[in-house]
Amino acid sequence: MDPDAGALENFAAAVWILGGNDRTERRRRTLALWREDMRNRAQHEEDTDHQPGPGGKTGRERCQDIADLALSLGIPTAVLSKPEAGKVIEEAAEDAGLKAREVTAGWRAASGFAHGRYWPNLRASMPIDAVRSGPDHYLMALVIDEEQHRPLTRHTRTLLHRLHDRYQVRATAH
Repeated sequence: MDPDAGALENFAAAVWILGGNDRTERRRRTLALWREDMRNRAQHEEDTDHQPGPGGKTGRERCQDIADLALSLGIPTAVLSKPEAGKVIEEAAEDAGLKAREVTAGWRAASGFAHGRYWPNLRASMPIDAVRSGPDHYLMALVIDEEQHRPLTRHTRTLLHRLHDRYQVRATAH
């Protein structure tokens, strides 16, 4: 994944967690992300027929542990739904005083590049060369348009600073 897109996604998740209005909401958000991570792990284990070593737990068992922990904290498992990355990024962007649509647009383009999608080449690249390779075919060399990518870097940095500020507030409150 594009380093900025990956960093932005992780910083946004942390800002989103710490942006919960109270401790119960922050716990719910944390457990929802953790549960999704373990669900992905369980899928990987099924795909690869992997079994943890002696004393280890599977992703499915970890998901159940998370559900049990949530219940012990008074958090119904029904509210541990899969967090959507785009929504998490939108909320974190707003929390950090950024324009959510601008942040998600940059993140989607970088994510599209990282996942080998074709459309970002049309939207966020610039041609540097073209060679005719047939009567109606051209081979084009494209590079990422830095002017379009630069805002993503700024947004990532803003989210990192917001995360730092949120963390300091939470750390000094306890």
